[in-house]
Amino acid sequence: MQTLTLRCTLKPTPEQAAALEETVRLFAEGCNHALRVAREHGEFRRFKLHHLVYNDLRSMGLSANLAVQAIARVGRKKGSRARFYQPTSCAFDQRTLSLRREDESVSLTTTAGRLIVPMKLGNYQRGMLKRARSVQGGVLTRGPKGKWYINLILRLEVPTPPTGGGKVVGLDMGQRYMATLSSGIQVSGGGVKSRRIHLRNKRAEVRSRLDTERTRGVVRLWERLTGREARFLSHTLHTLAKHIVDGLEPGDTLAIEDLTHLRSRTAKRGSVERHLHHLWPYARFRSLLEYKAALRGVRVVAVDPRHTSQECPRCGHTERGNRRSQALFRCTACGFQHNADWVAATNIARRAGSTGMGRCKPARILRVSSLHRLPSESPRL
Repeated sequence: MQTLTLRCTLKPTPEQAAALEETVRLFAEGCNHALRVAREHGEFRRFKLHHLVYNDLRSMGLSANLAVQAIARVGRKKGSRARFYQPTSCAFDQRTLSLRREDESVSLTTTAGRLIVPMKLGNYQRGMLKRARSVQGGVLTRGPKGKWYINLILRLEVPTPPTGGGKVVGLDMGQRYMATLSSGIQVSGGGVKSRRIHLRNKRAEVRSRLDTERTRGVVRLWERLTGREARFLSHTLHTLAKHIVDGLEPGDTLAIEDLTHLRSRTAKRGSVERHLHHLWPYARFRSLLEYKAALRGVRVVAVDPRHTSQECPRCGHTERGNRRSQALFRCTACGFQHNADWVAATNIARRAGSTGMGRCKPARILRVSSLHRLPSESPRL
């Protein structure tokens, strides 16, 4: 089984919108009260915190299940990150949220009682809801423009990958090139990098202006920039992961690098490079690949990434001097020369069990918005 979050737009009436806003406001007040009590007593364990604040939350007007959800939210943070809860979201479980598939609506427990709020669904949402085995709850959120959304937590049945006959494709991840596949696809990360640097500098500029001139226009500009980088990066990673997985067939294997604790093993010089290095979402990209591949019946295998770009795929000679530059690999033993990232992707596929390297020319540098399969008329290695 696979757990997936599905974002759906709500279309409440003005009366329902007022009830949702009051519910979210009261839920945030309950979270803040539980957070204060937890800090005073130094107790963030849910069971202990429940006995400290449950009656207070019930007297504030929260239902029993919403009070439990507020306590759970504070307990998950353990006081390390949460400072103050804004009235922008509210968590529901299976008792306080139910899906009505026949009329495409959702039933929620609010301060005004049980409300049936219609949803605006697209073909993707309808397909996922039809495929879902159950709905485990959800999170009600309010967007910056006053729109209401419900993030449904779905349980989906994952197909079992067929055994035997599938191919193994290696994937090399990086910053200059976001993804290089052993099948001959390479996507440049230059557009992503320049976009993130631009947004970083723009936020710093507007932040300095807020300190001197807090006009309405500057405040609105800051609000528009808030979260823009995260949304851009999330959309880019989703698009890239979808294209990679769609190029595979059920039963294939996608081999990736195990980059756990990468940042503790590497260092970058310069404030901009350090900023990008520490924010580059390797784990996020891997999680997207894993859940999309599971839904398609594709296996994902993580292998040791050490020396993958220094090992010759022809003779096996491993030496740091083989990696002549960022893009060039030239073996000092046998003279084999190719794109360095493609060599790394091929070695990753071999470590996951691939027996062949296929046909491939040195990968062209592409923009992040386009994925291109390289011609394969070069002779076998």
